[in-house]
Amino acid sequence: MRYILIILLLLPIPSQAAFLLKYGLNYSSENDDSGIEEYEKSRTFHKAYLGASVNGKKTLYFGWNVNSWSSDISKGSSPENSYSLLEMGPRLVWFTNENHNLYFSAEWNPYARGDREKASVSREVQGSSMALGIGYRFRLSRLFGLGASIHYHRLGLDEEKIGSTENNISDTVTHFMPMLEISILTR
Repeated sequence: MRYILIILLLLPIPSQAAFLLKYGLNYSSENDDSGIEEYEKSRTFHKAYLGASVNGKKTLYFGWNVNSWSSDISKGSSPENSYSLLEMGPRLVWFTNENHNLYFSAEWNPYARGDREKASVSREVQGSSMALGIGYRFRLSRLFGLGASIHYHRLGLDEEKIGSTENNISDTVTHFMPMLEISILTR
């Protein structure tokens, strides 16, 4: 029985799956130095994805998503608030046609960890996030595409650690953001 299993593992099996590799970027910055209610904020959001097709038409992709983002907010002379997080989890991408242009995506990231600074106190935080998106991919060649998308992202934080003290919290951070994307799609 062991020999049959070894032979089956060594036989080449043709793969019918297509693969999708995507990278998206959002950067925003805002500054108001009018003298009243001065503030400055910035955010950088990276989104990477690797998935494989799971249907015969190769329009539905399932894979792994990684988000890395940071944001900084400062108001007048008050201390700066900042976030720096890494999120990971499964993601579905569904193209509405075989040309792989218009798509919808949904992701759930059970791993969301990083640092948050509020009122000059640094904290380690963790929780989970989810996101929904719609986008359009312009085909540049057989493999490469450029695109744009809009994502709704919601992060729920449930634990924070200040020094050695751990606390249960219930904080939510939401983003509604456009992204520029580059993709590689095999067929």
